[in-house]
Amino acid sequence: MNVGQLLRATRKNAGLTQEEMSPLVNISRSTISKVERNEMTLATEDFIRWLQVIQIKMSNTTSLEAGLAFINGVDISLLVDMLTKAVGGFISYLLGGI
Repeated sequence: MNVGQLLRATRKNAGLTQEEMSPLVNISRSTISKVERNEMTLATEDFIRWLQVIQIKMSNTTSLEAGLAFINGVDISLLVDMLTKAVGGFISYLLGGI
């Protein structure tokens, strides 16, 4: 299963149509369709909003972090470690390597 299929499955499991999902994640219905067909990828902030909407809509939800791990196929600790290093490196870069 690819990322688009997984995103489609999460949307459908939450009981949302593409039209209903569109304003909730602030992207067009056509973009949702393209993402679900793997014709384009979501920006990071749109991906996180997608998972947040799904989390709110589903009655027995998993955490946002677990959703990210599921979609990306990595375990939580590895994902957190990678994000921590990336954000820390970016902040260091912005501060001029301090």
